Amino acid sequence: MTACAAPPATPGPTTTVTATPPPSVVVFNPQTSGKDLAERIKARAKPKDPGITISGVECKNFRDIKVNTHTDCQMVVNGVKRGYRATFTQRDGHYEIKAQELTW
Repeated sequence: MTACAAPPATPGPTTTVTATPPPSVVVFNPQTSGKDLAERIKARAKPKDPGITISGVECKNFRDIKVNTHTDCQMVVNGVKRGYRATFTQRDGHYEIKAQELTW
């Protein structure tokens, strides 16, 4: 009886995977928190109508970014200053913007 030997295993092709770096850690600083939030809001602002322009975003500085805390913001929408409240929701650092009457 002759035994059948399996052919020697050949190594598969080498694959190189480039890992995406983790997102940068946001260091919370109460003295610059308003400016940082305003920059974030402006960068992510996506008006529903193409004729809307958002500029001059400002937010007051705040002490923490825990869930359900908030801060006041204002922005210029089509040349008119409008007030908004940014409330932090879900988890630290995520926020919801709602219109309000307050501007400074």
